[in-house]
Amino acid sequence: MSAGSASPPTERSAGVDPPALERLIGVRSSKPSFYAAWRHKSARLDHTIETLERISAALCATPEGPDAVCHAVVDAAAHHFEARWVAMMVSGERVGQRSHVPPRTLAALAERTLASQRPVVLADDGVNGEEGTYAAIAAPMPVRGAPAGMLAVGLPDGAVVEPSDLSILVTLANHAGVALHNAALFQENERRAAELERRGSELEGTRRRLEQAGRRRLLSEERNRIARDLHDSVAQHLLTIGMQLEWCRRHESTSPTVRARVTTAKSLARAAVAEIRKVIFELANDGQVDLRRALREVIEDVEAGTQLEVGLRVYGDKQQLAAATRHALVQIAREALFNVVRHADAEHAWLTLRWRPYSVSLAVADDGVGDAAALQRRLLSSPPTGDHLGLAGIAERVRGLGGTASFARRRGGGVKLSIEVPLGGAVGLA
Repeated sequence: MSAGSASPPTERSAGVDPPALERLIGVRSSKPSFYAAWRHKSARLDHTIETLERISAALCATPEGPDAVCHAVVDAAAHHFEARWVAMMVSGERVGQRSHVPPRTLAALAERTLASQRPVVLADDGVNGEEGTYAAIAAPMPVRGAPAGMLAVGLPDGAVVEPSDLSILVTLANHAGVALHNAALFQENERRAAELERRGSELEGTRRRLEQAGRRRLLSEERNRIARDLHDSVAQHLLTIGMQLEWCRRHESTSPTVRARVTTAKSLARAAVAEIRKVIFELANDGQVDLRRALREVIEDVEAGTQLEVGLRVYGDKQQLAAATRHALVQIAREALFNVVRHADAEHAWLTLRWRPYSVSLAVADDGVGDAAALQRRLLSSPPTGDHLGLAGIAERVRGLGGTASFARRRGGGVKLSIEVPLGGAVGLA
């Protein structure tokens, strides 16, 4: 592109046929104008090569995204044409711009370029005299073979548009369309790769969690099996032994030595049952046994070896409860029911579990002949023995939980033991 200078005379204008070399390079060495023409073409060649380098750099901006491609293409066009402004449009939207672009000029270029799908040259007077407009050129920008936009350049004053200028602009527009498409594909691939990596990480995490859950399930099933075996065999046999020893103690009165040994054996059997129950609680569901179900099992054990009928009532919404608290409440219920069997001469007993927001209470009532006042005195004066037997065991467990215990007469006859312990520091569901 040149700025309004006249072309130098050639031998063709003088009627002389140029030789082959002249046809190739456009100049002759025998004319005084050779040096100026040669320098002009050399400068344009250097400028074109530099522009091609910029075009190449623009195409290399693909990994940086479409915005970077647009800026690089606009800069390359501005450099080559020494443009007053440059604009790139895709699907009717301006995606790249350099300097202020006259809107009416851009609209006229867009209309003509998209209609003809060929390069368009707009003269100074092509936009109805809009102030500040200059000659401009534009080329369609295809994307995947279909028209998608254009690349427009505002030329400086007095610029002459040469065929090579249009070729450069068309080349730049074509490559810009390809680069934009590739940049969009690159970004989409990057997004999909990141999404696949994220989902892969999620799947790996899910796989590990499933493996851990499977191992926990197998371990829990094995623990439950062992707990059931202990409950259904060893614990039941020990309970039966204890009941038989109690019968012998009551009916054997001839020998104090025999009675003492029977009492000792019964105490040992009960201690063994207590230890087995503790193991069962630790095994079954990894210590997360439902408190209501555990109390129901205690009732079944008592009813299986005695004539006592026991009922269970539960009130309130179940709260979180520490495993140690849950185990202690079950053992308290067991001790209290066996005390009813041994001393109250009762036909019926009732367990009442009541959930509160910050505490849980357990009541054991019977319709027997027990003395509530005497039991209360024994409860308060019973020293901890460490074997968790009788009232001493109940008192020690309640103290360990930071709770309270008291005996009172039951309305309608009998005795009622009331236990209340806090929920503080609880973990796990009872």
